Amino acid sequence: MEEIDLCWRAKNLGFNVTYVGTSTIYHVGGATLSNANPKKTFLNFRNSLFTLVKNAYGNIFFLILIRLLLDGIAGVKFILEFKPDHTLTIIKAHFSFYKYLPTLLKQRKALNQRSKYYTKTSIVWSYFALRKKHFNSL
Repeated sequence: MEEIDLCWRAKNLGFNVTYVGTSTIYHVGGATLSNANPKKTFLNFRNSLFTLVKNAYGNIFFLILIRLLLDGIAGVKFILEFKPDHTLTIIKAHFSFYKYLPTLLKQRKALNQRSKYYTKTSIVWSYFALRKKHFNSL
């Protein structure tokens, strides 16, 4: 989540965030932990909540509530996939997040949150509900 947090903060400060589609990036994504490891699930869910609170514009408590619901759906999905340990780590990630929430809210006050720099309100909705599986179709 570090690169997302960095780009989001840069955007909130008024910088342009771009990419070079012809470049080649060599990145061993997730090499430390495999997708099968519940610790990776914990870090992904908790750190994305951290990033959301620090950078998102608007009523943060409404956004956290929406995330709680979406993460609950993800937990049910893991149970249906016979991965209850991942569901448990989502719950642990939320408790860890709530423990750090006062600190994150202080950080939020110190950072800028810009409104209306995005065109899609929910990539999750587009991906799962509208079945948009490729970035260029979002």
